[in-house]
Amino acid sequence: MIRLETHAGVARLWLSRPDKHNAFTGEMLAGIAAAVRQCENDPGVRVLVLGAEGKSFCAGADLAWMAEQAMTGAEGNRHSARILGEVFHTLAGCSKPTVARIQGPARGGGVGLVAACDIAIAADTASFALTEVRIGLVPGVISPFVIERLGPSQARALFLTGEAFSAADAYRLGFIHHLSPLATLDAKVEHVVDALSRGGPHALHACKKLVETVAFRDKREALEDTVEAIASRRESTEAQEGMMAFLEKRPASWIPAKPYGK
Repeated sequence: MIRLETHAGVARLWLSRPDKHNAFTGEMLAGIAAAVRQCENDPGVRVLVLGAEGKSFCAGADLAWMAEQAMTGAEGNRHSARILGEVFHTLAGCSKPTVARIQGPARGGGVGLVAACDIAIAADTASFALTEVRIGLVPGVISPFVIERLGPSQARALFLTGEAFSAADAYRLGFIHHLSPLATLDAKVEHVVDALSRGGPHALHACKKLVETVAFRDKREALEDTVEAIASRRESTEAQEGMMAFLEKRPASWIPAKPYGK
């Protein structure tokens, strides 16, 4: 149901249930979470790319599996919902940069997977929809990530209507960061992965933490945290190497001789 490949510093996690539009089950969710944790703990992995096999990116939760969970009683139902939510938090909390490669439609929880990644790159053939309301549900555990990406106003409208929006609309709304023709999607992904490989590994993690620390806070309240963020990085061995490399007009030690993933 999933496939994890690691090569030259790049882990590629593939949703591999194309006959079911990569709709996830409990087993698939457990596999995704385990794969992300494996990448988290592998010092050789610098970037995690999340992609999917087949024509669809992800149709969200398998409705047959969802219906089964609803029949497990109140405690069991909440337990499975918590497992579902933990997958998105595990992906969003990964210390390594995460990139979503979206080649086709994403629905429901599939939209949540995109929102939980740091950078989203979509083919112009992709589309998105938060269709939960049309079957009497809500986009519960994915809502923090989708709202953060879209903002409350747009998220409210899309939650309420369940209408699909195109990759071009997703780019306009800031839901995805890069839009590409399908034929050049992988080239765009590799370009972004290469750009990420040029950042210091610890600095990349620190940047992710910095956004979490500062976002939605009063700028003055965040001052001490931001002072500590830059001061501690300046003292680090990694930053010292990066600044010396710049002054000496040479690549920093962490930049690979060949682009990542090649």
